[in-house]
Amino acid sequence: MIGPEGVLALARFAFYAAAIALFGWACFTALVAPRALGRQVAADSARRIVAAGLLALAATLAWLPLEAATIGGWAMAGDGASLRELAFGTVIGWAWLTRLVLSVLMLAALAWRAAPMLGVVLSGMLLASLALSGHANMHEGVRGVLHHGNDALHILAAGFWLGSLVMLPSCLAHLARPATRPEATIALRRFSSAGHGAVALVLVSGIANTLLILGHLPLDASSPYQRLLALKIVLVMAMIGVALANRYVFMPRLGDDPVRAVARIRHGTFAELALGGGVLALVSWFGLLDPV
Repeated sequence: MIGPEGVLALARFAFYAAAIALFGWACFTALVAPRALGRQVAADSARRIVAAGLLALAATLAWLPLEAATIGGWAMAGDGASLRELAFGTVIGWAWLTRLVLSVLMLAALAWRAAPMLGVVLSGMLLASLALSGHANMHEGVRGVLHHGNDALHILAAGFWLGSLVMLPSCLAHLARPATRPEATIALRRFSSAGHGAVALVLVSGIANTLLILGHLPLDASSPYQRLLALKIVLVMAMIGVALANRYVFMPRLGDDPVRAVARIRHGTFAELALGGGVLALVSWFGLLDPV
């Protein structure tokens, strides 16, 4: 039977996936795609994005009771006094409350079809709130502030990269339509350019996080945390390899053989998403382990 830690890891994975999808959707439609295409892509994905918002809220609601269960067993997950103490008397609780408020605000913004930039801000804050309850809490003072800031930067850069990939198949579909092909081409090139910066930030902030947490590279095969972190690094490098192939091998072929080039880019996108799902699964689990 799966224990509280395993169920908490599943809830963390659900929240990570939903929050990243929300942030990627908001960034792609508001910042990457030209205005008309952004509106069209937003309309095409409206139901999926609302579902992501609901999933983020559901995962958040489950998070605190599951944290309680990891401390005192399943009985503690339903104990009101214990949950109140955990929610209002611990760093984990305040991070959870922040996440809960932001999840509700994000859903409200989706329901009321708020301005696109508000979606970027709210989804970015929701995703960055993960830094409030991560391993950055192991440090205090200036180092703690720097660690939290670096952690948030790492999460947002990764969220933009992976979350925008969720929107890319819809953009690629518009490449096949003469009326939307020019704007879809612009969006694809903008994402490719912005993706370079996002990947660079992921790498630099990821190295910084590793050094802040471990003080060295994850080379100790006897440590479960370091094994999983090393596997995450391998998957990220594989994602970068696929992204480079899309950008420098297949995108230049759009003019000569657009049908085959789009198919190859689409396949590469799905491969990146699959690898990214593996990264999220690893982070969901080793984020619960002692970083030794």
